[in-house]
Amino acid sequence: MTPPFSVPVYEPLPYALSGLSFTQLPRYTQRYLLNIAKLVPPHAPDVNSVSVERSIISMALFPSLLGNDMNLVDLRHEAIAMARDLGRGIPPQAIAQWHVEMEKWRLQKVFGILLPERELIFNLFVVKFDALLWLDQEGRENYTPEDWQRYRDALLIPILDNTSKQLVALDESFRKLPVNLSGYNYRVPSLPYLPFGLSRRGRDASRARSWRSSTRGADSGEDWPRGRMLIRHS
Repeated sequence: MTPPFSVPVYEPLPYALSGLSFTQLPRYTQRYLLNIAKLVPPHAPDVNSVSVERSIISMALFPSLLGNDMNLVDLRHEAIAMARDLGRGIPPQAIAQWHVEMEKWRLQKVFGILLPERELIFNLFVVKFDALLWLDQEGRENYTPEDWQRYRDALLIPILDNTSKQLVALDESFRKLPVNLSGYNYRVPSLPYLPFGLSRRGRDASRARSWRSSTRGADSGEDWPRGRMLIRHS
């Protein structure tokens, strides 16, 4: 029987933009609204621009997580297969040691690369999401920070829940695929946007450097706001 999936769940920081003027917003939020979304003066967006932009970033979140989802599922099923192999009997010492080293490598990749990478994807999404929520506050001065937190939760939590469902669905579909157990050759086909030409370990090292450098706001030397990843059983 396949063990339950410990799904990484993102927990965002509380909403912190209530009551702020544009110049009081974090610089990365200002840059997003002014230079990327173009939803503040001197730009003149139409009345539906905020909801359209919210839909765009929300839909883009799911494919941005897909490569990370596939890697997490891939490593999970490698670990399950190796555990089953060990359970069939007592392997030679060299093979047992190899299993131990592979398990260390998998844990290092999950907790040192994939989960931080996943957290970064969510952090960047929430920066944009909260910036758009700030625009929703215009002309609504009678609402409290608690009101805006509830409004944000009502919009954001279903999106985050659906990212977890996407990961679980991928795991379930993976279990239905015919898999070659010899040699632990569990490779999900590469996506078109993944970096071809890099070895698996080279790709890991490149991604580790990428997410570490990306956790700092561009041109400002400031850190991005960070939520956290929690592990929960599905």
